[in-house]
Amino acid sequence: MRLFSAVILLLALVVAALLVWVLGGFEPSASATTGKMPAVLHGKAQGHVFTGATEEPSDVNPFTSRQVVAQAQVLRVTHDALLDRDSQTGELRNALAESYELSADGSKCTFVLRDGLVFSDGSPVTMADVLFGWELAQAGHLPMGFVGAGFARVAKVDVLDERRLQVHLRSSNFSDLPIVGEAWLVGKKAFFVERVRARLAAGEAMPAVTEPRFAELLDQVDLETGPGTGPYALHNDPVGVSNWRPRQDLLLVRNELSWHRQVRPGCWNFAAMKLLFRDAAGSRNALLLGEVDWYSGAGLDRLLAEHEQVRERYRKQTYDYPQLGVYRIVWNCARPPFDNANVRRAMGMLVNRDDIVTMLGGAGRPAVAHGKPDTAAYPTEEALSFDLAGARQLLRQEGFDPSNGKPLKLTLLALAGSEPLRRIRELFQDAARQAGIDIEVHARELSAFLAEQKRGEWDGALVLQSFDASGDPYRFLNSGGRSNPGKWSNAEADQLSSSARSLLDGAARRKQWRELHRLAHREQPATLIVHPLAAVLISRRMQGYEPGVWGLRPEWAWVAPEAQRRE
Repeated sequence: MRLFSAVILLLALVVAALLVWVLGGFEPSASATTGKMPAVLHGKAQGHVFTGATEEPSDVNPFTSRQVVAQAQVLRVTHDALLDRDSQTGELRNALAESYELSADGSKCTFVLRDGLVFSDGSPVTMADVLFGWELAQAGHLPMGFVGAGFARVAKVDVLDERRLQVHLRSSNFSDLPIVGEAWLVGKKAFFVERVRARLAAGEAMPAVTEPRFAELLDQVDLETGPGTGPYALHNDPVGVSNWRPRQDLLLVRNELSWHRQVRPGCWNFAAMKLLFRDAAGSRNALLLGEVDWYSGAGLDRLLAEHEQVRERYRKQTYDYPQLGVYRIVWNCARPPFDNANVRRAMGMLVNRDDIVTMLGGAGRPAVAHGKPDTAAYPTEEALSFDLAGARQLLRQEGFDPSNGKPLKLTLLALAGSEPLRRIRELFQDAARQAGIDIEVHARELSAFLAEQKRGEWDGALVLQSFDASGDPYRFLNSGGRSNPGKWSNAEADQLSSSARSLLDGAARRKQWRELHRLAHREQPATLIVHPLAAVLISRRMQGYEPGVWGLRPEWAWVAPEAQRRE
């Protein structure tokens, strides 16, 4: 689960009513069908409150939020999309759509909605609700959040009847269906219309959903999710019930009307999911006191070694997931001498990948490609070896020799705020100086990093780069790719990356990607360093909480009654 994706920027996230107790003003409601509160259903205890510490989100509107914490820790469990992923197998599966059918040419997909869907407030899900996000996207006035990536791939939508819609895709890209299906969140249209109405000036007419004024006011609705269909719900009514205490915590309570527990008995077993808003010191203190079920801060091995109570209460879990990418230094190929592949290769020889894996506690692998190791698309070539003498020789061949007063001058832009990135930066800086390079490092926080990167006055940029879940390396290796800030341009790479997207045959597509990765390995537009793994401490009380192909998610986790925390 990407619940713990703080590792990415070091980079991440259950069947009837429950035991009665009050949690800071929250009292679980009785089952709508029996009026009783079973402590156990389907053989799994239902009463635990799953708790962790994180940063406080500032926007949980499903249509506008761009925040990882909001997406992974709130909206993932409050709002459903048409499709989602099986956390164990990684397979695309039905969510709000009970079935879907992609046309043979990949140009359109017909979705059939589940019958009887209701929101957490008991109101029925209508086709108008399903189309609300698409309406907003078509109007083009709202700065949409992560849902916008899906709607951007849609050309038009035909409503076939009250449960069926046909989505026409802009291209026949193999990844269109999963991106559209997983990003198409459904929220209650009437809720957001009323929130917009409440923000109108006195005497102001209610704008249509498609008008700029509606988008302007909707963009101000940032601390409410509205009713969703997920297994949990956030109650945060400014003039009513609120389970969000600013700068303290947020409580996601069970949605007893969710379709999840009927379709997949035994899932989502917790009474509630609680987020504690803590800084690094506060999160660590909560861990030492045993107040959390998961902890994703830095120095996990040190905490286990130094604190007996941590060893007794928690176990370390290391895992991977598709979006967890690679530490890399992108080279500014539009700026000499980094338009020279030999210079770029010399830079790659100044990285001691084995030392960096050790620094990460063994939670990583030397990187060769912009893809996941052990997949069919990953090349068999070895990562560049750490070779100071070889790097010096290559640089001399290209005219850079400090003994003759002609050292290579290098400006390295680095993203600050992450301990692993800091250590990697220092190791590279030390090796570069040993190789006779005149290196200047600019460590910047995110906003300053992006601004300086945009200006282009840098030679290399060090980041932890996330991947697309589909495995598509287009955005890194195509000259027009949005994650190609170094402007590397290669005609063969453009052809391979573009044509692979239209291949619906997975084996053929992965074969083409492998050729693309091999080409990039030869040309070295970026020095790929290490594929990290995510790591987290998990309470030993947790059962059924193991990582799958799609990461670590508590969908099937539970806690025995005798081990449950009483809030």
